[in-house]
Formats: sequence, C-alpha cells, structure tokens
Amino acid sequence: MPPAHSEIYQFDLEPLGDRKPLLLIHGGGGEHQHVFRWDKVMERFSEEPAFNQRYKVYFLRYDSKAHLEQTVPESQQCILKLFEATGQPITVMALSLGGNVAQYAIVDPEVDKAINLVFALGTPFHGSPLFSADWFEYSILKGHKLPFARFIQSLDYRLYFHFHKNYQQDLRWDDSDSLIPRVGYFKSRLPLGPHGDLTLKRDSNKALAHVNARVKVDKSKFITYAGYLVNPYILSNPWRRREQTILAPLKFITTSVPAQLGREQPVLKVLNKEISQVDPAPESTPSGHAAHVYDFNDGITPLSSAVFLSPEAEKFHPLLHETDLPALREAIDVRKARVFRNIDHVTFVDGSPPHLGSKLLRDELHPEDGWHHIFDWMLSELLGAEANKSSSAH
Repeated sequence: MPPAHSEIYQFDLEPLGDRKPLLLIHGGGGEHQHVFRWDKVMERFSEEPAFNQRYKVYFLRYDSKAHLEQTVPESQQCILKLFEATGQPITVMALSLGGNVAQYAIVDPEVDKAINLVFALGTPFHGSPLFSADWFEYSILKGHKLPFARFIQSLDYRLYFHFHKNYQQDLRWDDSDSLIPRVGYFKSRLPLGPHGDLTLKRDSNKALAHVNARVKVDKSKFITYAGYLVNPYILSNPWRRREQTILAPLKFITTSVPAQLGREQPVLKVLNKEISQVDPAPESTPSGHAAHVYDFNDGITPLSSAVFLSPEAEKFHPLLHETDLPALREAIDVRKARVFRNIDHVTFVDGSPPHLGSKLLRDELHPEDGWHHIFDWMLSELLGAEANKSSSAH
C-alpha cells in the first residue's frame, strides 16, 4: 500500500547526540523497497567510522505515484518537524524524483533555512523528454522505420505511463533549451501506433520552468551527480561508431529481449537510445546535429538536467560528443557537479554499472580526482562537505 502521507523514519534508534541529521529521499517506487532502496548505500556508509560519528540517518517516505503538488507540502512539513526536533540544519541526499521533491520544497523560505545541502543523484531538475508524452510519441514515429516497431514501442510507452501519469505531469521537459518542436496533431498509419498533439502548451513543464527561471533556488546548496550511458551517437571516433553498429545484433539479444522481460538495467539501456533519438525543433538545434541532442542521459535523465545547468548554459553548451564535456566545467553554477561515464540511473543506489569490468569510476569533469567506487564518491562528498563548512567558519 502507498503511504497515506509523507513520513520520517530513523535508520537507528540511538539519540542524535553530537551527530548531524542526514535525510535520504528515495526516488520512484522506493517507498515499497527495503530501506527505501538505500540498503546498499547504507551498508557501505555504515562501514565508515567517520560517517557514523558525523551523521544520524533519517528517511523521508512519500508516495512517488502522487503528484508533486500533494507530495511537496507534506514533505515540507516533515522537513520542518525534523529541523525543529534536531535543532540543526539538515543535509539531504536524494535520488531522482526525490531531488525534485527537495527542489520544490526549498522554495519555501522556512524550509530553505532548514536545509544546508541538497546532494542530488540523477535528478531531472529540468525534467526529461521521456515524460513529454506527445514529443516522445512523435519521436517514436520519426525514429523507427518499421511500422511494427513503432507500434510496439508506442504501446509499451502508453501502458507504462498509464500507471505513472504523475511523471508525465510533474517531470516532463521544461523546454529551458527551446528544443520542443511545434508539430501539432500527428498520427501513425498503423492503428494504435504513435499519435498525439505536439504543442509547447501540452508538452512543456511550466512549473519546473517557473522554479528554475524565476524563483531562483539557491543553487549554491546543491551538489549534483549525473551519469550517462555510452551509445554510438556520443562517440566522436567513426570507427567506434561502426563497432557499435556491428554489435547491434548482439545487443538485441543481451539488451532488447531482457528489457521486454522487465529487467531494469536493460530497460534503461533501451530508454537511453530512445531519449537520444528524441526529435528536436530544427530551428533551435545546433547545426548538423538535428537528430541527437540528448545523447548524454542515464536512461531517464539528460545530463544537462541532472547537473542542474541554467537555461542559458543549456543553450550555449550543447553536449553532442564526449569531447564537449571539458567545456561544461565553466558553465556549472551549483556548488559542485560530477559526471560519470557509462553508468545508468540506478547505479547511484545499486553500486553496479551496467557493464562488465571495474566498478571504479572517474568524474569526467574533474578527472584529476582519480577513480573510486560510486559509493565512495558519495561518502567522501558528504564528509568533505561538512569538513569544508567547518573550516570556512573558522
């Protein structure tokens, strides 16, 4: 059963003492999972004595199928009660949709005072084209040559979001980069195939656009983590792109078939490709790259959305190839942003990249920081953030 209201839980029953409150906010579906899907994260964090001495962990449980207009006010009250009970500012770590809960919650001045840091993992701060229904259906129509493939993809899409309508309302793209095309009504020749009415009014997210462009959330409180899966479109080396094409039949067996069986990481790989093929407005697209402007995504969230780029930076720093990543550093306006190669949306809580080999990851924006496991990146960030705050106060 979904929770009737947002609620706060403790990870341990020991008094707070000298520790700081750390509030973990789960993503979609986390309210129904063990430790709200933070079990593997907490297993690693609990092994670190410095973490145990510094933080007492709390969890915010909410109904991730409810609309944010219901979830956010309830969550704001929970955060304020926790702030009152602990008597000190709260550090928030949030996955995906949980980061949007924090993004909206912190708009309230009282909640803003209660939170000193939001550490967001794969959060769609600008939404995602995946949730803009007409735009995504139009892209299926344009991107698939075989009518039957269009039909299957469109049917899968509509069936899933029949049970997750709140995502399409709350997390659709905010059009901060002006790339939603104005197409109007469209329809596949095949019955029950892709169809819709693609307009800016229907498919853009005015609520997110308002928060991001007008409210001016204090982004100095945000540390943002983004990941992206490697696909043929981001590779600047033509030989690597050909290699990906040659391996397509193998990927059908290892990815497409398991995705149809509902396995999470194969599904994210399929969605990574579909988001990469979203059809943008040609008049706003960087010259020569009309087909692929959201190639950098983790299967749910485009990189520009996850690192919380400003609308201006999105327009002036298009991400088309991996060689474009270094220039992104100058556009970052949050406290810190990190970008990890070849991980998907759930790697942040599962700890396993969707590929064989080493689990050590490098931040592509700060390669000088070395290679670490994703949980160790997160852990050092939490300990470092508190240490930096203490040193700056003296």
